[in-house]
Amino acid sequence: MNKKKLCLVLLAVILIVSAWITPALAYFTAYTRARGGYTVQLKTTTEIDESFKDWTKSLTITNTEGKEIYVRARAFAGSEYKLTYSSSGNRWRDGGDGWWYYGAALAEGESAAVLNVKISDIPAATETSSFNVAVVYESTPVQYKADGSSYADWSMTLDRKEAEG
Repeated sequence: MNKKKLCLVLLAVILIVSAWITPALAYFTAYTRARGGYTVQLKTTTEIDESFKDWTKSLTITNTEGKEIYVRARAFAGSEYKLTYSSSGNRWRDGGDGWWYYGAALAEGESAAVLNVKISDIPAATETSSFNVAVVYESTPVQYKADGSSYADWSMTLDRKEAEG
C-alpha cells in the first residue's frame, strides 16, 4: 500500500512541476532582450537599365526617388577581355580607379547619359548567349561646400548609433 501512495505522490509532484516549468520555458524562449543595433534604411533610390548588343553593354542609371545624387559605375567581364568605355556628350569620365563617374548630379526622375562598355579581344568560339558582363554601380547623396558648390563624397559610410538601454 505504501508503494502505491508513494507512486501517486511522485506522479502528482511530477505533474505539478511539469505544469509550472512549461510556461517558464515558454517565457524564456518567446521573449528576449537585445542591446545595440544599427538602423539601416534600404529603400531603392536608383534604377539601372542595361542592354547588350554587338558586344557592347549600354547602361542608363536613373534617380527614381529622393534627393540629388551622384552616380558611378564599373563593369566586369573577366581578365581576358578588354573593356572600353564611351558615352555620348562625354558626360562620363574615367576616375582612374576602375570606376566611371557621371559628371553631373541627378535630381529625382533624371537619368544619366548612356554609358557604353565595348568588349573586345573575344575568342572566336564565344557566343553572346553564354557571355556575361556584370555591372556594378553606386550612388551617393550630393554634398555641399561652404561656398554652395556641390561635390560627391565616395568615402561616406553609414552612421553607427549605439542603442540606449
